[in-house]
Amino acid sequence: MPLSSNRSLLFLTLALFGALLYLARSPSSDLRPKAHRVLAKPRTAQQNALVNQVDRADTLAEQEGDQEKRILRQRIVAMGDIHGDLPAATKILRRAEVVDLKGQWIGGDTILVQTGDIVDRGPDTIALYRFFQSLRPQAERAGGAVISLLGNHEMMNCLGDYRYVTKEDIASFGGERNRREAFLHGWIGQEFRANYSITARVPYLVEDYPTSFDAPVLPATPAGSSDRRFVEDPTFAAASSAASDPLRRSAISFVHGGITPEYLTSLSSDSPISDINRIGHSILESLLSVPGGVPLGLPRSASPEQKEFWSERGPMWNRDWALEEEEEICGRVEKALEVLNVRRMVMGHTPQFDGILSRCDGKILLIDTGISRAYGGAHSSLSLTYTLTPASALTVSDALSLGLVDLQDADPEATLKSGELSRTWVEKEVVEALYTAGRATEVLDERERVLKIP
Repeated sequence: MPLSSNRSLLFLTLALFGALLYLARSPSSDLRPKAHRVLAKPRTAQQNALVNQVDRADTLAEQEGDQEKRILRQRIVAMGDIHGDLPAATKILRRAEVVDLKGQWIGGDTILVQTGDIVDRGPDTIALYRFFQSLRPQAERAGGAVISLLGNHEMMNCLGDYRYVTKEDIASFGGERNRREAFLHGWIGQEFRANYSITARVPYLVEDYPTSFDAPVLPATPAGSSDRRFVEDPTFAAASSAASDPLRRSAISFVHGGITPEYLTSLSSDSPISDINRIGHSILESLLSVPGGVPLGLPRSASPEQKEFWSERGPMWNRDWALEEEEEICGRVEKALEVLNVRRMVMGHTPQFDGILSRCDGKILLIDTGISRAYGGAHSSLSLTYTLTPASALTVSDALSLGLVDLQDADPEATLKSGELSRTWVEKEVVEALYTAGRATEVLDERERVLKIP
């Protein structure tokens, strides 16, 4: 071997030995991994992609273990009438990033609401009810929830009204008799009574709540029962009011048709959500004991409140919020929202084939877009993203834009963390319509406000 080659080899050996010796003597602190990001609640990769759209996400990394500095977040996704079309439903839910290509839950702590009318006009009744039945426990294990509402078509099938049932649908049950049995005494009827409701009130803050507030107490869920937190009225603190608690109405109402203040006045108690669901389920229970089989319509023994519930004025059939002029309804809408202690009402029932429609300044959201191939409408879902950010977690630029600090502050970061702003939070709502087939996401409403906690 030439002398020059030996020298090169010796040089490389000495250099390698020196590098190893340096690393061995380096303090262990130099090798520590960087701190990982800590979110308020565990989320999937898909959910992280969504929440990272929120412009304050970068501030969360330094807030581990400090409740007063945590950014509170919730995402709610809602889908309207499906009418027997499983491929359309799964395609929409994939777009919303709550299920994967295999139809498995990937939504993390997202709350998914389906506003009824899964059945009729299409052949996939069995597959659709099984699909949502399988999603429910998956979502609960991940910290999320699946809320299923009954539409007028679910009730029609239970009442023996088969006008909109397809031949393919009947054949999938092995005949009409088997289908009737499934909806009355069988697994679909049992699923309706256990896991489906007429209306739901979904709060933006389900488990996390600013520590200075007395959080509303959500209804308890008996062991072995379906989640009851969203289908009964919460209990508010005795001193709570819309004036004293700016978060009292931080919730969304979901129903198939619509809830009017006139219908709410007809109820017998001050628990409208519980009352509406009780009346709807009382009809289902009454069908189990009707002599001679399923009636075509309400049983003759139906009570006045059941008849009012099933009328065009009730929550299953009402179309006022979809069809009447805004100048005629927006005042009435606000009255209904006030009674329900919510900010918005989301409903299906009346198709909007061009896409999700916002009315009365975002207080009414109509999400039935005719997604079934029986209609050929827009494939859509509604996404509501909520964040509640303490002042101490804001960036200086955000605080400047909100007027919480000004350019004359010597140390704006210290101001944000001072006791003066310790009870200041920034609340943000973003309401979006999500579409498939390359159609752009549409921002229907976006609101941001500064809150002072009493």
